Amino acid sequence: MTLCSADITKLSSIPNIKCLLIKAGLKKSNYDPLKSTKVILPSNKFYCDRVVLDKPNYRLYHQVIGWDLDSDIIHPCYLHSLAFPLHIKLLLQAEFPFPLLGLVHINNQISQIRPIKKGETLSVTSCFGQLELHPKGWAFSIKVKFYSGSELVWQSISSNLFRCNHGRVVEPTLEHVLNCFTKPIDTIWKLNANLGRRYAKVSGDFNPIHLSKWSAKLFGFKRHIIHGMWTKSYCVSELQKINPSLFLQAFEINTSFKQPLYLPSQINLAVQPFGANTPAEMQFKVSGLVLNNPRSLHLIGDIRPI
Repeated sequence: MTLCSADITKLSSIPNIKCLLIKAGLKKSNYDPLKSTKVILPSNKFYCDRVVLDKPNYRLYHQVIGWDLDSDIIHPCYLHSLAFPLHIKLLLQAEFPFPLLGLVHINNQISQIRPIKKGETLSVTSCFGQLELHPKGWAFSIKVKFYSGSELVWQSISSNLFRCNHGRVVEPTLEHVLNCFTKPIDTIWKLNANLGRRYAKVSGDFNPIHLSKWSAKLFGFKRHIIHGMWTKSYCVSELQKINPSLFLQAFEINTSFKQPLYLPSQINLAVQPFGANTPAEMQFKVSGLVLNNPRSLHLIGDIRPI
């Protein structure tokens, strides 16, 4: 991979997440909806090479998200958690206009070009993507790419929402289309109260809204909620059991996060084929056990070969 931009900052290693999280709690907004006529994201890109996938942490990650594939193949969502400190480092830049606390993860897209195996040495880049007005505030994306030499092997786009009243009329964007589930494969999950703490330890995401009901109440939640990326990761593990061969080729998985998923809970995963041309395409949703209640829909998504 060739680096040619003056805006690239090379890091010797992926930053320590604990140090970053302390700074994250202190980051203040420099955005004033009454005065800010133009909002700009920093153009800097972070780059880190020699990222070796040999940490014992990925085995613990696999346990928390139910990954049963060949132990040499790393879960497709693991690289998201590995790059999570780079997300935070982008958000901590002085030029970033919004505070970190209160940001809402609304969408995530992962494209994996080939299976990623333990022991590989990769390089990674992270940067901001699009910034756009949203009916409920500002939406922006973070792009992450992993390379093996010059070969792109994995990339993600994570979209986040900063809620605010910007005083502008914005047409709602076209949301993820969810086809009617006629004969889905259903699975019931029982989520324990400590699941958020378990996932935080292996992902590095210690947002207080995920850790306990008391810390979540400080941010307006009635109880703590599970991470959206845990829900996506567990969905991927279940999809792999349905179609193992799909995960041995290039694929893309898109998810939209909907209502908060409180802990403890019992929820339902519904999966069915999506698209007439190939049975490898699947759509899925995670919802509460109260059927046809829009407030019980937590996640929708689809997966397909690329």
